[in-house]
Amino acid sequence: MTASRRPLLFFGLAFAFSLLATGDDVTFASPWNSNSGGGGGGFFGQLFGPSPSDPFIRRRQKGASSNPYLNNNGWGPGGNNNGWGQNNGWGQSFFSPFQPFGSKPPPTVHKPQPQQPGTPPVAAVEVKPKDAKARKILVIGDFLAGGLAWGLDQEFADEPKLTVIDKSKESSGLVRDDYYDWNKSLPAILNSEKPDIVIVLLGVNDRQQMRAGVQRVAIGSDSWEKTYTQRVEGIVDTLKVYGRPFFWMSAPPMRSGSTAGDSTYLNGIYKPRVEAAGGTFVDVWNGFTNADGQYIGWGPDKDGQVRQLRTADGINFTSAGRLKLAFYAEREVRRKTGVGAGTVDLLSSASQKTEIEIGPDGKKRLVGPVISLTDPLPGGSDALAGGPSPTPPAAAAPAPAPPDTPQTTMIDKGDALPSIAGRADDYVWPPRPAEVPPPVVEVVPPPTAGKPAKASASIGAEKPAVLTPISKN
Repeated sequence: MTASRRPLLFFGLAFAFSLLATGDDVTFASPWNSNSGGGGGGFFGQLFGPSPSDPFIRRRQKGASSNPYLNNNGWGPGGNNNGWGQNNGWGQSFFSPFQPFGSKPPPTVHKPQPQQPGTPPVAAVEVKPKDAKARKILVIGDFLAGGLAWGLDQEFADEPKLTVIDKSKESSGLVRDDYYDWNKSLPAILNSEKPDIVIVLLGVNDRQQMRAGVQRVAIGSDSWEKTYTQRVEGIVDTLKVYGRPFFWMSAPPMRSGSTAGDSTYLNGIYKPRVEAAGGTFVDVWNGFTNADGQYIGWGPDKDGQVRQLRTADGINFTSAGRLKLAFYAEREVRRKTGVGAGTVDLLSSASQKTEIEIGPDGKKRLVGPVISLTDPLPGGSDALAGGPSPTPPAAAAPAPAPPDTPQTTMIDKGDALPSIAGRADDYVWPPRPAEVPPPVVEVVPPPTAGKPAKASASIGAEKPAVLTPISKN
């Protein structure tokens, strides 16, 4: 009986030592325990920890022992036990009978932090000195108009024939006319600055209630819309009477959900009235929204580089956003007027003597300079038109000018020589008869007394025949 068991015992010992030599564990789905630093590497791996070349060593906390029996919190290697070998798991190593059943700790998930693309700062360009007769571009509106004026000044920095005049008011609008009334101030600004082009950007400060007497009406109500529309029409009428090209920038999109629809509502008031008065409505909405028409704070700038276009408040613009806003205005100005576009300048010079006045009927009109009807014009005289002209004093008759030579007539003056009738280059119709020069008559003096008259020696006179004798041989 004992002899029959020896081969079986020998085979079992050989199998066990082969497993110990290879260092593999026979486990029942028991994972590597990250808390103890053990697991893997066979029986000796569980007893003495993994080898120093094990890659898990580099991920273990500094100072931890490689012996799993020194790194546990209970009665066996691996820790995570709660008593006498009790655990919450089901698998363990076959050759680790003293290792308690342990549960795998939940993995640590590191969520990647969203990072904004890096953008180099926008460098300001030095504005070159402007010519004294440069075209004037006037910008009026709220604080967004001030940023637009800065962007236009940067765009026209290298053009001495174009200058930008910033007349924006940061807290102004068309709702709070008690703070600043654009309808009253605009005619005086136009009369003093004499701009060639006017650009308007309003609306960001108008997203609020309007005072109507002692009451306040909400934005979008019938009373609010009627009053606001009248004020917009007043600005447009002033610019129409002024007679220069004007451009009205659309209100840009806003980030806040409660005010995002206000910009669209205001643009619906601006656009039809501006275009009806002959102005240009510049729509910038697509430049600051995504493909779905939603607000974006980052996007392509005027050169196509992704930059931050709006500030943290979701209303104002960064330097890159201001330049992009100015790009839309510059493109329409060059397209409509030809100013600085390398084409023919279609814009005539603004008169320095015309002004906008409001007549007794309340209508605006463009008036010119006052002309006196009694003072004579410069260089005029007191003589009535159609009257006899005074006799000039007698003066010596000038010497007649010598006739022009054919060279002077053809080369210097560019005139054709008079044609000769009957010649091939005479194209007069009906044809004229050829001009025959008169015959030349030679006057022969009468013969004197006692002397015979001499025969004329003129061409064609007959000569006496000379007879030559013929010799006969």
